[in-house]
Amino acid sequence: KGAGLCPVRGHSNVQGNRTMGIDEKPAKAFLEALGNHFNFEPPRAAGHNTVEALNAMLRDEVKVLIALGGNLAAAAPDSPRTEEAMSRCGLTVHISTKLNRSHLVPGH
Repeated sequence: KGAGLCPVRGHSNVQGNRTMGIDEKPAKAFLEALGNHFNFEPPRAAGHNTVEALNAMLRDEVKVLIALGGNLAAAAPDSPRTEEAMSRCGLTVHISTKLNRSHLVPGH
């Protein structure tokens, strides 16, 4: 009682991904620890968040979409625009445990 808000981030294990360091802009300390532990130099360039990735797809700057679970076409706030962005990719790969709407939006 009186605990306040408790955001439940459950879609496609979003919280678990973040806990394990999956982020479009990982912290410098995380990258250094990762590189030291596995003896390699991880890429330092930031990636795209969802909105940035969709915009890049629409500008034809992203050619390949690899989706690990989830249902991007239905989860993004503007499904028609998301489907248009996905369809502009030359290749779309979905790694999922069950079929979903995104699988119906192939690249060209």
